[in-house]
Amino acid sequence: MDKDTLISIKDVSMNYGAGRQDAIEHVSVDVRRGEILALVGSNGSGKSTLMKGMLRLMPFTCGEMERKKGLRIAYMAQMHTVVRDFPATVREAVLSGTRQGRFSPFYTKQQKRAAEEAMRLTDVSELQGTYIGALSGGQMQRVLLARCLAGEPELLVLDEPASALDHASAHALQKLFVNLRDEKQVTSVISTHDWHFVREHADRVLVLNHSVEYLGDIHGWNGKEDEHTCHH
Repeated sequence: MDKDTLISIKDVSMNYGAGRQDAIEHVSVDVRRGEILALVGSNGSGKSTLMKGMLRLMPFTCGEMERKKGLRIAYMAQMHTVVRDFPATVREAVLSGTRQGRFSPFYTKQQKRAAEEAMRLTDVSELQGTYIGALSGGQMQRVLLARCLAGEPELLVLDEPASALDHASAHALQKLFVNLRDEKQVTSVISTHDWHFVREHADRVLVLNHSVEYLGDIHGWNGKEDEHTCHH
């Protein structure tokens, strides 16, 4: 694996038990440093499954995956999984992202600086004293992203981050991903149904329907977009 590859996945499959169709079949993809890789496919096509495999939250049934040693990854699940009634302020929520699995009752100066920078990057500094239950959908997504960034990740894995947002909030959030790539060289793997975002901002797209239908620059894709989109 070369120095510009963060994750290398070769011929992986994953199933959920005997007699059931594989969630993903013979998928190969490299995640490259400093890119936005968009995962596109209809519901049930295997996007979330592939992401969970990347994160080692679920084991691949076969094939192999290699990750850069010490790779720092942050994961943002779909918004409906967020517990909004947890009694925490925005600052507390973002600070918790600096722990990276290590618990301490106190935060270091470096952790506090990382949280402040993450809130600045996501434009939520003015909300830091607000309880998360009082946030709008767009504000909550920015806070969740800030929490991810507080851990200073090299790779963001984002599962439909804009799906629950109005158009303006979704556009603002997507612009953040682009700025993080361009200014901080943060790599993002983003599952999405937004073809405009894919066409305008993704470096590569992986069109998934259990197996890989296409992987490469969006301009090389000649399939039908509506066949790989969940309409709401």
